[in-house]
Amino acid sequence: MGSDKVTDISIAQMKDLIVTMMWFWGGIHFKWRRAVEDEYGFDAVLKLELKFIGDVGKSHAKRFKKIFNIRGGISGFMEAFRFAPENFVEQFEIMERSDKHIMFCNRACSVQKAMMELGKGEFPCKEIGTLYFISFAREIDPNINVSCIVCPPDQHPDDLFCKWKVEIT
Repeated sequence: MGSDKVTDISIAQMKDLIVTMMWFWGGIHFKWRRAVEDEYGFDAVLKLELKFIGDVGKSHAKRFKKIFNIRGGISGFMEAFRFAPENFVEQFEIMERSDKHIMFCNRACSVQKAMMELGKGEFPCKEIGTLYFISFAREIDPNINVSCIVCPPDQHPDDLFCKWKVEIT
């Protein structure tokens, strides 16, 4: 699958390549949203993204489980989420962690900041994020539940865009 193309690069170059690819993925996702909105309107963006984002979350988790031999539970979720593209692009902060749950947040969302710089206001990502995280988490362990504490379009503090709770039942 092309892995022979990276056999002669350094670990530092590999790290830079991975981060670059994750930013590339995030950039394409952002540009896709903008292009669909420009062509078909904002409602189309939400409708179309909700059609595929659950499958994206599930496929991310499935690949990470296979590559890294990840088991279930909260520790399995955290190990897999460590490799999710969003976790390379965004700086999620763990606020609480136990064997039964984890709470994490994003204080400086690059997507929201970019939207505001364009004068478009915040992107209402709560429904999309919830679907992604639920699909991702349940692929790791079907006993995991995900709940959104706050996420646009919700009102939120200036120093926090979204906050999520992941717990095992």
